[in-house]
Amino acid sequence: MNDESSLEQFWNPTEPNESEGSYRKLLAAAENVPAPDRSYLADLYSRIARAEAAQVKLKDAHASLKKAEHLLQEAGGAPRVSATIRWHLETGRLHVLEKTPSQARSHLVIAWKLATDSGEDDLAVQIALMMSAIEPQKQQQDWIVRAIRLAEDSPNQHVKRWLGSLYSALGWKQYDLRQFETALKTFEKAFGHLQTHGTRREVFVAKWSIGKVLRIMGRTEQALDIQNDLLTELRTGGAGAAGGAGGSNGGRVFEELAECLHILKRTAEAQPYFELAYRELSSDTWVVDNQPVLLKRLKDLGKVK
Repeated sequence: MNDESSLEQFWNPTEPNESEGSYRKLLAAAENVPAPDRSYLADLYSRIARAEAAQVKLKDAHASLKKAEHLLQEAGGAPRVSATIRWHLETGRLHVLEKTPSQARSHLVIAWKLATDSGEDDLAVQIALMMSAIEPQKQQQDWIVRAIRLAEDSPNQHVKRWLGSLYSALGWKQYDLRQFETALKTFEKAFGHLQTHGTRREVFVAKWSIGKVLRIMGRTEQALDIQNDLLTELRTGGAGAAGGAGGSNGGRVFEELAECLHILKRTAEAQPYFELAYRELSSDTWVVDNQPVLLKRLKDLGKVK
């Protein structure tokens, strides 16, 4: 029997095209055997759909999910529950990307019940995170808290590795609700967990988040110290080269340095950082689409022609 859990190692969110290639190689090998395992094939097609959707190949993703659905039906009355959950999860994720939340919710609710009933904790955490992206603000936080409790209580160490990301996600929900003291403690908890279990980029972003909240709370000197530390890491080839949703790490560090120096009335020092932040973040599609007011501020204060 093929093991779907081993497939997670091939997922790379920063290089979904590579992930798709890996899954397709596994698919070709799995199809080229007598009586192929239909649940395993369905799981592979669902993962291929995720990779395609991440590359904005949405029609291809729908086609892959349709193939997965047919394979689950061909498996008769007993496809493996993990493959069924994966299909609902990736179908829901695709609808989230297409901004059709009601369709996403119908699949994610089914996936959540199946995952929690069957002890598929890793999938349940992913489902809860997707639910947090489509529900009203208060319920978004509730879903993240559910995921945190599930991960904290899970005997599966792989599931516990989600905790740093989950604490960070909760911190931003608290930040959005202007619960800054609480958000700071949550980001510090995320930072502590990620120092042991996270990637260099995740640790970098968690530290940046602490600095941002400190600035918002008026603890500007502390915030500036943190951003200067991160700037040093950027200049020495640290994790800051990696980008992410909402701008490259470098652009965000420049933005925070500029804002801290501006608050401290060190205007001449702030101006070049505003300019650097604008030049980096204005090339990020997500920032252009979602934060035009920020870009205008950076451009104006950076005196960009």
